[in-house]
Parts: sequence; structure tokens; C-alpha cells
Amino acid sequence: MAELPEVIIVKSKRFVPTSVKAEHREHTTYIATWSNRIYLVRTYNMNYEKALADYKELKHAGINMAKMCFHDDEKQVIVFDYFPEDDCLKDLSKGPLPEKYFDALFALYRFARFSKVALDWEPQNFMLRGSQMFYLPTKWSRLTDENRFEKEGLFSWFWGKEGVELLKRKGYDVSGKRVMTDVEVNKAATLMAVRYW
Repeated sequence: MAELPEVIIVKSKRFVPTSVKAEHREHTTYIATWSNRIYLVRTYNMNYEKALADYKELKHAGINMAKMCFHDDEKQVIVFDYFPEDDCLKDLSKGPLPEKYFDALFALYRFARFSKVALDWEPQNFMLRGSQMFYLPTKWSRLTDENRFEKEGLFSWFWGKEGVELLKRKGYDVSGKRVMTDVEVNKAATLMAVRYW
């Protein structure tokens, strides 16, 4: 786990980190405060310019994301609005997701399809805020037949084999909960695809 810096200075603003939110090879994201507000401060080891370009492209495509508040090109730091809500994988760990998650997710997917943008579709990369789904990373690729949501991530949103494997991989306890059969997951996914198209 990354060591917590005492302060991260971005454009003369002093952000005080309180915890590490996420750590990846490319960047580390801290929960930090400045001027009595909480922010997400992401420090980059690599691909900072790509992250800025990706953010701009996704915003242009109409994908809901945390607002970029500040960035420092020299220090390669981006400061985002902080959302207190849990990501969708954490919500899934508590049991099957309610329909409102899929309403919001497929609404977001419509924008992605229209703009030919493929996201990283696994549930830990999304968060439901009110009635809208937000995408948490900035990574994306061009949408193809092979990386559409229906093929690349939809099944991980259910308490089926893929969803349970993802939960286990991310350290969630899945014992004592009923796992859906492949037939049940396929039926639910097909009904959703029909309903939302």
C-alpha cells in the first residue's frame, strides 16, 4: 500500500490526504481534504496525458464521471470531486442489484454506443448516484462487436459464476449466498437486453 503523503500541493492548493482509495501501476488515488471539502487526488506514475485526453473524450461522449476540479501538468496530478457512494461491486457484494442499477447502467450504455466508446464494464468501475450511473476510471477504447457491454461485462453484474468470481478476486466474502445458475443469468441478461434496446 502506498505511503500517505502529508500534503499534496496542486496549483498552490494544499490537499491533505486522509486515506488511499485505490492503488494501480499507473496511479494512486487518495481521499484528501482542502478548504473543508473532500476530494479524490490522483497522482500519476505514467500515462497522465492519456488520462487527461481520455477524460475529455468521455465527457464529450456524454459519459457521467466525477468532475475534474484541478490538474497540475508538472506534478502529474488530477483532482476530482469526491463521491461518498459505494461502487457497484461493493453494492453487488450485499446481494443481487435492484433494477434501478440496470436502468441507470443501460442509460449510460446508450451514450457509449452512440459515441462508439467501450468502457471497462466490470461493476467496480461504476457507481450509482441518485438515478444516474457514473463511470469511475478514465480508460476507454473504441467500441467494437467484441467489446460491447453485452459481451464484455454484463454477466459480472449478477450473482452468477462471473459475478461471484469477480467478488472473490476482489476480496469479498461470498459464502452463504445463493449463486444463480448459468441458465438464470443468461435469461436475466437476455430479458434486460430486450427491455433496454
